[in-house]
Amino acid sequence: MEYARLCRSREVVSPLPTAFIIDSPWLPNWAGHTILDYFTDDRIFLDDNLKAMRAFPETIMLPGFWSEYGMCTEPSAFGSVSMWGEDEFPFAKKVLRSPLEVELLEKPNPRKHGLLPFVIKRLQHLQPEIEKAGHKIRFAVARGPLNIASFLMGTPEFLEAIKTHPELMHRLLDIVTDFLVEWIAYQREVFPTIDGISCSTISSGS
Repeated sequence: MEYARLCRSREVVSPLPTAFIIDSPWLPNWAGHTILDYFTDDRIFLDDNLKAMRAFPETIMLPGFWSEYGMCTEPSAFGSVSMWGEDEFPFAKKVLRSPLEVELLEKPNPRKHGLLPFVIKRLQHLQPEIEKAGHKIRFAVARGPLNIASFLMGTPEFLEAIKTHPELMHRLLDIVTDFLVEWIAYQREVFPTIDGISCSTISSGS
């Protein structure tokens, strides 16, 4: 957290710090494992994250110990079917077949629905070892409303519906946003060491 203090004080930092996202698209293969093993084996998840941190000790890893299931994480709570391959990125299937189905969409409970309880349990199981290694769980992590909405509808359909059914799309984004507020708050409740939020907002569904 020294870099954060220096930034707040506007002091000159030399050399400039480096940072990059540490997550499933690159970490498992770099560490010698398949993507599916990374998602399903807590030991591999922990070892791969620690391996990267030890290999690049001066680099800031964001968000750090990202407990995720790719782009399936939050959409799964809305009932999206998750598709898996041994060494492929998981994909969340569409839930909404038309803009009118937004009227039937219910806000998920992050404590009970989809893969979210598994996200929490993985970190709870590993927290003692994470802290023994000198680290903390610092970030609540979530995909943003546009990202999730694009997976629930499909990107082309979502973008088209913004023009043809703007009120329903506002309703969709309100439901997703309210859900995310609760999901982030729940992570903070379970892990009081969290003092930041990592939220990806770019739409990626198809």
